[in-house]
Amino acid sequence: MDAVTQANDYGQLVPMVEQVLENVGKLPGQWLADTGYCSKKNLEHAQSYRAEHGTQFLISTRKMKTAGLVLERPVGRIPKDVTVTDRMARALRTKPGRAGYARRKAIVEPVFGQIHTRQGKFVLLRGLEKAKAEFALLAAGHNLMKLFSFRTAQMT
Repeated sequence: MDAVTQANDYGQLVPMVEQVLENVGKLPGQWLADTGYCSKKNLEHAQSYRAEHGTQFLISTRKMKTAGLVLERPVGRIPKDVTVTDRMARALRTKPGRAGYARRKAIVEPVFGQIHTRQGKFVLLRGLEKAKAEFALLAAGHNLMKLFSFRTAQMT
């Protein structure tokens, strides 16, 4: 997690991926991202990361709240003239794509909800470096609480 001054996440995908490569040395098998990261540039980068590292990127191409609307699953070959955005939307409509992206609700979103509930929705310090430090402290506190809960559950 990181704090930035940009209003949207379009420019954050590549730096996050590079940071994971630097910190961990490899990419996960699957990378899930919401609509805020969907741009032609990011989708093209996702294709190159997949070719180089084998990571499947599932980046929402629009708000996924369909209110009961069932999107048709793609059938047949992918057309040659399809855009990178249409290709990603198609991947998200497949059974594995839907299942993978649905995991965001259980893996990613609870972290933000728990941090917001326990520590608040806003950083209190001003300035980018101070905000980054505060957010890193919030994330570390969240991780420590998870470890404590896990360890306590193991002991009982």
